[in-house]
Amino acid sequence: MMLRAAFLPLLVLVPTAFAQNDTGGNDVSDLIVAKPVMQWRFDDAKEAGPRAPTFPGFSATNTAMQFTGDGKKSAIEVKDSEELRFGLNETITLEAWVKPAAITGAPYIIGKGRLGTKEFGANNQNYALRLQTAKGGAQIGFLFRSADVPDKKGDWHRWWSKATLPTSGWHHIAVTYTYGKPKSIKGYIDGRETDGDWDIGGATDRAPVTDGDALLIGSGSTRAAAHSFNGWLDDVAIYRGPIDVDALKSRYRFVPPPPPIAKKDVPAGRVLVQLAEEGMPDANAWPSEPPKVNETYTEDVFGFFDVPQKYVDTGVRGERHVPFLLRAGASVTFPKGKHRLLLRARGATNLYIDGKNVLNTPFPPSDSDGHHLVADQKDYLDLGPDFRFVPPGNRESWCEFEATGKPQFIVLETVVGSFAGKSVRRPELGETVVAWSKQGTETWQLVTPGKRIVAYNDAGWNAYEKERDAHYDEVNMKKRAELRAQFDPYWNKRREAAKQWLAKTKEVKVPELPKGFPEGNAIDHFIAAKIAEVSDQAAHQGSVDYFKDIQPLLETKCIECHRGAKAKGGLKLDALADALKGGESDGAAIQPGKPKDSALLARVLSDDEDEVMPPKGDRLTKDQVVLLTKWIEEGASWPEIKADHLTLTKPADDLTFLRRVTLDTIGVVPSLEEIAAFQKNPDRAAVIDRLLDDPRWADNWMGYWQDVLAENPNILNPTLNNTGPFRWWLYESLQDNKPMDLFVTELLRQKGSERLGGPAGFGTASQNDVPMAAKGTIVSAAFLGVEMKCARCHDSPTNKSMQEDLFQLAAMLGSREIELPMTSSVNPDRFKMMARKPLITVSLKPGTKVQPKWPFAEFCDETAGSLASDPKDTRDRLATMITAPQNERFAQVIANRIWSRLMGRGIVEPVDDWEKGKPTHPELLKWLGREFVRGGYDMKKLARVILNSQAYQRANDPSLKETSPLYTSPAPRRLMAEQIVDSLFAATGKPFHTEEVCLDIDNTRDLKNAIHLGKPRRSWMLTSTSNERDRPSLALPRIQSVTDVLAAFGWRGARQDPTSKRDADPNVLQPAILSNGTVGVWLTRLSDDHGITALALNKDQTVDQFVDSLFLKLLTRHPSQEEKELYTKHLGAGFDSRITPPSQIQPPPATTREREKYVSWSNHLDGEATTVRMEQEKAARAGDPPTQRLNAEWRQRLEDILWAMLNAPEWAFSP
Repeated sequence: MMLRAAFLPLLVLVPTAFAQNDTGGNDVSDLIVAKPVMQWRFDDAKEAGPRAPTFPGFSATNTAMQFTGDGKKSAIEVKDSEELRFGLNETITLEAWVKPAAITGAPYIIGKGRLGTKEFGANNQNYALRLQTAKGGAQIGFLFRSADVPDKKGDWHRWWSKATLPTSGWHHIAVTYTYGKPKSIKGYIDGRETDGDWDIGGATDRAPVTDGDALLIGSGSTRAAAHSFNGWLDDVAIYRGPIDVDALKSRYRFVPPPPPIAKKDVPAGRVLVQLAEEGMPDANAWPSEPPKVNETYTEDVFGFFDVPQKYVDTGVRGERHVPFLLRAGASVTFPKGKHRLLLRARGATNLYIDGKNVLNTPFPPSDSDGHHLVADQKDYLDLGPDFRFVPPGNRESWCEFEATGKPQFIVLETVVGSFAGKSVRRPELGETVVAWSKQGTETWQLVTPGKRIVAYNDAGWNAYEKERDAHYDEVNMKKRAELRAQFDPYWNKRREAAKQWLAKTKEVKVPELPKGFPEGNAIDHFIAAKIAEVSDQAAHQGSVDYFKDIQPLLETKCIECHRGAKAKGGLKLDALADALKGGESDGAAIQPGKPKDSALLARVLSDDEDEVMPPKGDRLTKDQVVLLTKWIEEGASWPEIKADHLTLTKPADDLTFLRRVTLDTIGVVPSLEEIAAFQKNPDRAAVIDRLLDDPRWADNWMGYWQDVLAENPNILNPTLNNTGPFRWWLYESLQDNKPMDLFVTELLRQKGSERLGGPAGFGTASQNDVPMAAKGTIVSAAFLGVEMKCARCHDSPTNKSMQEDLFQLAAMLGSREIELPMTSSVNPDRFKMMARKPLITVSLKPGTKVQPKWPFAEFCDETAGSLASDPKDTRDRLATMITAPQNERFAQVIANRIWSRLMGRGIVEPVDDWEKGKPTHPELLKWLGREFVRGGYDMKKLARVILNSQAYQRANDPSLKETSPLYTSPAPRRLMAEQIVDSLFAATGKPFHTEEVCLDIDNTRDLKNAIHLGKPRRSWMLTSTSNERDRPSLALPRIQSVTDVLAAFGWRGARQDPTSKRDADPNVLQPAILSNGTVGVWLTRLSDDHGITALALNKDQTVDQFVDSLFLKLLTRHPSQEEKELYTKHLGAGFDSRITPPSQIQPPPATTREREKYVSWSNHLDGEATTVRMEQEKAARAGDPPTQRLNAEWRQRLEDILWAMLNAPEWAFSP
């Protein structure tokens, strides 16, 4: 609107009396050296402006002007005057209080010129103060046009601040600039100075346009919506001349309003906790108005280190807004007197007692560099003999307070999460606590409204944290279940579709059990039938042994080119039926009894370079040709399976079975209590049921699926093919025993949090030119047994997959077409330089646009996608076509994976590339697949069937190097690295204590470049600690000691590519690192917290009983007679006096308590950081001190025995 008489009181031409504060003005105006040319206070407006007490510089009734975003109706136009004109070498300062309602485009707060009039045109911007949205809030901007001069036209010059202001609540902004001095420009947001960048026209020393055009408040240019402000303005001012910077900064004074939490809403004896996300500013700032509460729950005490997870969709981890507000309130009765009060928090925090702010902590610094000093840690509170020192990244303050002896209302507010520049940091609470120390005492405890007492010292906090961790696990599991239940109608429809498919398709008949085989479940019928069939084949074999004489010949000379979908000439030689069928031109490769008519032999004997086999390398020797000829003459006996082990071993004894099944289900050896319970009731089916219900089932499967799905987070600075830490979604999926069709659906939908543990992290492949192509190779191998790695850059030479197939799959995963980049293709010019025909072909040219399409029609057609929850979503449709019941390949692949883990080999090998392997038991595989579908895609149900079979429970045959494909006897099966390490810690009872899996423990870096993987309790929680910096200060010595052991046994710290089978072959490093490494020191040193120390301190046992317990605890068996005699003799001397009397235990030497120094990204460049890290490494190698509670000489003998037992080969194998 035009500036009419009604608005004249709002336009103040400020005289010398400006320093007199009016009822609506800011009382720090008198601090500004320069006088305002003009100022608009909007005292006659109707809307509320910034007001006291939140903004103490204003009155409690201060008003502001609302602007609607419609520049033609709500903008204020001010006619030109001499005071509004600025020229070369003059300093202009524009300031305003702003409260945006919404920001679209780049709205003007105030500007002169560029109104498009006939007189002045549209290229005459004298000056303007503007806003624009940016990551983390809104930037402030300054815009002007330089004046035309002879031979040189004027140009636009636009500057934007680097810092941003929140897009909600009241904020003070200002820009000051001296025309002609390019480096003079400065911005101010809420009292903080900010630099910026000239993004148009660059910095200049030229004079501005200065003319008689009007000035607009609330809009600019053509008054279009993109240039018009939507929100409220107050105290808009223009200054001429120098400004007192400190005075300008002090204009913004903010006192957070008292928390809006009502006493009546707080349950008696409980702490009410509120989490608020909506209305929180995108900046390191308090909200000027109370944000909306999104979630409430209660706690016992004022101690916070975590909050319940936020879940979305079907119960996958999502993200809260960063930052969010945690508010906690309770009525607390302290004893009357003068007590001490402590506040600690990672974020900005305020503590109120009966509405009065008594303590606070500031926002974290916004910088994220590594140049801080370890010496900065010297200042910390030490308020008692067992006072817990402040952990990294927390700020603290304390005071004395008078308690009335009556209920007092305590309210804590803390901002969770902050900004490093424009980027968000991890939303972590650190250790946010309110603690108190009673008058006359030195001890501290967490403030509580109830009867629970939590001592605030190291032991008390650690116990509290462990208890609340378990509580949050239960809360989170319940929340996930509630969200999943909302989708029950859809998944019930899927289950019904599976039932209908099963009913319409032919069942697999379970064969009769052949005579002489022990009775078992259906699995044993299939196994026995195959053994009988192979035995019969072996009985009719000629003098030439196929497996000894012919198979090695075919594998070395023929199979490489003649197997799979792309067998050369169409000739496949990996099965008898294929060989009888022959290739494209020669007819049958083998005609049993007719070597002269067999094309294979003809090719072997040919002298034609174009026909001879093999086409390159050494030809068959004369003896080999004779063998091949004789084999064909005798009928070409080609048994499906080698019949070299046809005798069944007996069932494993009870303890062997228990150790095996416990390792296979929960990933650690059984405890003494579990052994005793099983010995009391040796019901194998019952123990299988118990173990399948054990939450450690999830831990045991984690390492496997991390490998298969290539979970590859980097805790610092992502590099090639790093993913998000979707391990948390993976773990919770296994913990919840999600059906595998839901598991795959959630994974492929890629929803939830990318950096905080949701399946969206699977979709990340940093520094990869086509991330979804990388994910396509993972998905196809994991769930369909289709290897597509070669198709990443060209058509696969050995598998049938074309490059287009992979990119169609990738387009489905990415929900959009994909243009093939040059970097994902082999240059065809390279082929021209080759003397022979290349093995690979490139049928997809760079630049080709590939549309989303299902590339696996042989498994099921696209009509299966109609079962999708959202058939228009290509990810959802892909997940449905993979997991639909009519896609039998999926169910069989998962069944085969479970079978392989439990039985030592797959029915199809390799499990991730079915083109290279044929099923040894095709009917059993079909039956398992159908049972998997029938059981609702439940892994545990299928595992239960396998574990209860006689085939699984048979005793090992130590003479076997690998399990027979007939499953007559298991071979000693190598354990996964995680099972070995976790079992060693579990059996010895030594706590799994390492550093936090994080190199930014004080939380200064942004979320994209530093993640926190928590405090590990099992091996799967670790990851590679390597980073591109390669600095000693960025080492984690305890974690490295454990991962060195894991790596020796095949664990991969970085998983740039998926794998289903690790390289776990024996090597010299394995025994060396266990017997001489740092972890070996931890496990064999009998410290106070060691489980074997506790076992030895049991007074009610003889040395014989102790040795028996030791063997059961560690090896799940009784000692042999020789072992018993040897160990009893070794420990017998001094056994009765092994326990040191309490009077002889020496107290630890008196030392001055000091806070332990820490190293994080923030200080890793400091030389002292390297010194601290080297001291930590030295302490890690030394291990914990030995216990004094056991006689030193006897303890050392026990440690020798422990060392010997922990280095037994039994730790590396499943019994």
